[in-house]
This record gives sequence, C-alpha cells and structure tokens, in this order.
Amino acid sequence: MIHIVDLINRNFRLRCRRLFLPASCLLLAFGAVACREAGPATPERYIFLGHPYDWNSTDRVDPRLERLDYSAYRQVWLGGDVCARTAEHPEALPYLDSLFDLKNGHWALGNHDYDYGDPQVILDFLQRPSFYTRWQDGYCLMVLNTNFFWPYPSNPPQRDCEQKAAQWAMVRSVTDTIREASHLVILHHLGVFNDLKVDEKGDTLRAFNVNAAPLYGTCDPDSEITGAVYPWLAEVQKRGVQVVLIGGDVGMQAKQFEFRTPEGIWMLGSGINNTVNQEYAPEYVKDFGPDKVLLLEYDKGKRELSWSFVDLDGLVKE
Repeated sequence: MIHIVDLINRNFRLRCRRLFLPASCLLLAFGAVACREAGPATPERYIFLGHPYDWNSTDRVDPRLERLDYSAYRQVWLGGDVCARTAEHPEALPYLDSLFDLKNGHWALGNHDYDYGDPQVILDFLQRPSFYTRWQDGYCLMVLNTNFFWPYPSNPPQRDCEQKAAQWAMVRSVTDTIREASHLVILHHLGVFNDLKVDEKGDTLRAFNVNAAPLYGTCDPDSEITGAVYPWLAEVQKRGVQVVLIGGDVGMQAKQFEFRTPEGIWMLGSGINNTVNQEYAPEYVKDFGPDKVLLLEYDKGKRELSWSFVDLDGLVKE
C-alpha cells in the first residue's frame, strides 16, 4: 500500500517541477511530441476573495460578489470563510460553484467552512483534498488547510494527527525540492508568521482577524511554524524562487495587507466584511472602510507576478 506521504511527494514531483518543453508543445499518444509556433503569451489573471460571507445569511456570500463578472479571470482563489457555515449547508455548494467555478479555482478552507457541519462534504464536491500543490504554467501553487494549525502556546490537541503530518511533509517536500518555478504562491486562511509582521517602528501589525502566535503545525509540540517552516521558505527565496503568501482571514481589523520580510518574502491578504451591521457589530470588528479584493496577474513569458488591491464596490460598478 502506498503511504500518504509518498503520494504527496509523487504529486509534487508531477505538478511542481518544470517540464523542459515549450508551453506550445503537445504531448501525444505513445510519448510523441508535436510543437507549433507560439505567439506572445497572454498574462493570466486571478481574483482572490478573502472572508466573503454574508453576515445576514449562513449559506450565502456578500451579494455584491453575485454581481461580478468572473470571465476575465483564469481562476477564482478563495481565502476561506466563504459562507458563515459552509459545511452545514452542502446544498449551497452548487450556488457557490455557479459563481466561482470551484473545481477550476482554489479554496483554502477557513474555520467558518470547517467548524460547522462536516467539511468532507466540501472536499467531496471539490474532488480534492484540503491541502495540495499544483503546477500552474511557470509557478507552483500550494493550498494549505490552516484548520490543522493550533494557535495557542500549549500542547496541540492529538487529533487529525496523520493529516497534519501529511500536510507538514508536503510543505517540507516542496520547499526542499522546488527549483524551476518562478514563484511559490501559498494560499491560506488563518494568518501565519504573525510574530514576524513588525513595522519599522517595531510595532506588530494586526491585519488579520486572528493574529495568533505561536502556531503549531502538527500534533508534535516541537512543530512551531515560524521556527520550523519560515527557514524552509527563506531557503526557497534564496534559490531565486519568489515566495508569496496570500491569506484570507482579513476584513475585520484591516481590508488589505501587504508586507515584505527582510528575506524578501511577500505576505498579502485582503478581506470583505461590509455586510456586518455597524450599529450592532461585535467589538472585534475594527475596520468599516471599503472592502477590498486582490487582483493578480502572471506573465508567463516574463515569469512575473504582479498584484493590486481594488475596492469591491468599484469592481462591481465596472
């Protein structure tokens, strides 16, 4: 029987090593290769939505998102908390799919997706695991399940230990072996490396809805994420692979987040939260400014990734 870690490593090798063939080549039956002249590659566009649920419903997203035209984007990337109680309402998944084309895009599950009902109904609908890596025409995309992280300075609970260990092994395998990708893009929900987000004055930045530190990645109390995983990412950065983390648990304390570490790693986040009733908003909701979405563009020819934060209201009007 193949061990789950072997499957993960095999999956990574297949999806996140660069194939040494032109993008215009087609693999044919029996291994033959046919190539054609390729014109300039059109940059790929993506839209990232963090914390998009509607405060007035447990199974719907912010109504403005129902009015967006997503045809301009190759994929929709979801940063989690898509509905207030997503797994509790499996009947909402076709509705979400009609908006976001879920199986074509990517979804880093949030606690509101995971904690109510059975999250397996979401994974069965998506037909993929809750964490994985994908090769995307020049860069490697990693999707994490941060529901497996334990955000308190105490021994982590001894549950889901095999899955936690498998996710840890995936991160280790990718960061050990990635070479040819232009970027390693990591989608996550819960804010990570929060203890490293310090401005020039030495003040800790509190952009995510939860800014817990330390975080533990497995059932092992020695699996503190900043101490273990961040050095792995720093080594990837040293090899010339740009590391970009994009988090979705944003919107209550800030609408957007952009931070570059001394090692050159980018940490981004954007969030939607304006359906909350300001008169009765919980104390932990601090930012009532315009909601933001993150638009990204990848130029395969130049191997460059760029991004911008855009007001959701303005995007809807367009």
